[in-house]
Amino acid sequence: MSGILVPFLDGMDNEFCGKSWNGSSLISTLDALSPEEASSEATWEGYSAWSIALHCAKCKRIVANDLGASTPDWPYPEELWFPSPVDASAAIWARDRELLRALHDISMGALRAMPESMLAEVMPTWKSPWGTALAWLVTHDAFHGAQIRSMGLPSLKAKRHE
Repeated sequence: MSGILVPFLDGMDNEFCGKSWNGSSLISTLDALSPEEASSEATWEGYSAWSIALHCAKCKRIVANDLGASTPDWPYPEELWFPSPVDASAAIWARDRELLRALHDISMGALRAMPESMLAEVMPTWKSPWGTALAWLVTHDAFHGAQIRSMGLPSLKAKRHE
């Protein structure tokens, strides 16, 4: 993809793993959490940070698959938008963050290769134009990163600047 969309795709990369305009990037927020904190559902929404990370991974997987990219096997039930880990171990937490990273890279590669002429075409899974889906995806990681940082998890509590 070239032209005007490049800054938006670059922004998506930054919100995921770079220098975000909205606080810590999504992956640096997740990397700060222990498996116990990440799996805690003692939040006002009842979602864990881990479930939100898997939701982000699933969305990236759908984008990649709809653009014809090959993706790793999905270790959770397909029908769940916010799956919870069965085993909240350090090994599985590391595996799922690596899966999220891999799916981000694959989906971004597919989006960057997508011709701009496809923006008006309907995305197979979400049944909306690719342009609409892309507009939504630009804010997705930033929103969920902020959501996780607002959960009150001990590792994410910043010291106040007086």
